[in-house]
Amino acid sequence: MEVINNQESNISELIPVAVDNCAASTLEKKWQNIDNQESPNKFIQYVDEASKQDQIIAHTRYSTRQLMLEPGFKVMDVGCGAGKDLSRLESLVESHGEVYGIDISREMVECARARMSHLPNVEVFCGDASQLPVDSNTMDAIRCERLLQHVPSPDMVIAEMVRVTKNGGRIVITDVDWSSTTISIPKSIEKINRIILNDVVFNAHPTIGIQLKGRMKQNKSIDNIEIFAQCLYTDSLAQADELLWLGERGKMAVQQGLISEEDYNQWRETIEQLELDGNFVFTMNIFTVSGTINKK
Repeated sequence: MEVINNQESNISELIPVAVDNCAASTLEKKWQNIDNQESPNKFIQYVDEASKQDQIIAHTRYSTRQLMLEPGFKVMDVGCGAGKDLSRLESLVESHGEVYGIDISREMVECARARMSHLPNVEVFCGDASQLPVDSNTMDAIRCERLLQHVPSPDMVIAEMVRVTKNGGRIVITDVDWSSTTISIPKSIEKINRIILNDVVFNAHPTIGIQLKGRMKQNKSIDNIEIFAQCLYTDSLAQADELLWLGERGKMAVQQGLISEEDYNQWRETIEQLELDGNFVFTMNIFTVSGTINKK
């Protein structure tokens, strides 16, 4: 496993750049700088819990199939987090294949390394997705999942993923469209709800999911682009709060001066009553876009 350039020592210099160049919320900046948070493990736990959801599992399985992996392939997971998908990738390329995971968070990388320590052909390292410390044309397939919403420049990350992948290799990217969020709410709070779901500065690129196909088409080295869309759904307010940041988005609307505290309380009380009555529904769209590398 010799394709990795040793650049880990410089990663602490890259993290502030990613944060400062991104006009996003306080929550988003925490995601971009996990290692300096009081409880980094909370972010690992969040990723673990989100990954247990049936709809996310099904979508991840689809995205993995789109990689078209074969035994002996080299595959990279960009923004691998705590390594939730690395063992599955390893099972597909088998023991003579190679799996690489990269994440900007040392906490995530250390967790992933511990979890993958029994697999000698899996290597996890710290690095910036927009400056991959990897030689060009070395990967047979490359993926990222729910990463581009957080990075300063999605197009730079896509370009880097293309650079390190061989001609004929596969690129698969998954992300959500936070602007597609809908809740079953009465007309009385429609305006407040619309502000909370559509106007709050929530993360770096809240609509990246719906933009994925267009952004990948802009890169002239990606052919045979396919898109797969799925609606994420829950009727649990607790799940919407914990995994989909619903309550946090409402609080941000107050913090950003978009609604009053009174508006927030009215909205919150209404959706809590909806759940008590068995009428709460939350939906959001997630997209996977895949293609084949063709460097003219």
